[in-house]
Amino acid sequence: MAITDTLAAISLFAGLREPELEALAQRMRQRRYREGEAIFHRDDPGTAMYVILKGRVKIHNEGTDGTDIIITVIKDGEFFGELSCLDGSERSADATTMEPTEMLMLTRGELEAAIERHPRIAMNMMASLASRIRTSTDSIETLSALDVRGRVARVLLNLAEKHGETINGGTRINAKLTQGELAAHVGASRESVNKVIGQYRRRGCLDYDDMQRLILLKPAELRKHCE
Repeated sequence: MAITDTLAAISLFAGLREPELEALAQRMRQRRYREGEAIFHRDDPGTAMYVILKGRVKIHNEGTDGTDIIITVIKDGEFFGELSCLDGSERSADATTMEPTEMLMLTRGELEAAIERHPRIAMNMMASLASRIRTSTDSIETLSALDVRGRVARVLLNLAEKHGETINGGTRINAKLTQGELAAHVGASRESVNKVIGQYRRRGCLDYDDMQRLILLKPAELRKHCE
């Protein structure tokens, strides 16, 4: 698929015409990262934003107790890193690849120039930010009211909605998560999350495939624990 086709499918650039997308693509630099490679760290200067062509990136921070807290997972067709480009502040979180990842990078200067040429980008960006804020607010309110079992169920359902693929008998979460990463999503210790995962597996609610990706078998049962 041409880069312009990829950009046209991304909400940030919705409404731009083909020549405008071609001009934008010429200003973007392609980058490839290995699994587990840092793209930027918290407090780094915000010099660029990124569009994922292939792969997944986790946005995360270290908690007060030293544990890793995953804020969100960004997949192909999505963008990140734009906040620091807009206000000139330092990065507010770390960004690390979860698998081999290909991205397009747009520097802060090029982003500002693109917004000046195409104000529609600014409108699209505000709509995206509003959606993220709503999602984050809903997530915080929901998770704060649940115990670990409920939080695990809610996180798995959210991951399945965003990264899920329907397969025979269930929904596979294509974002491969280590036990520590899943615990970071839930905001609990790895031991307590593993215990809950074991309980759900014994009840037939979920399982792993040969590549250790989680498969949700009874989502309706999981929802009962997070309502």
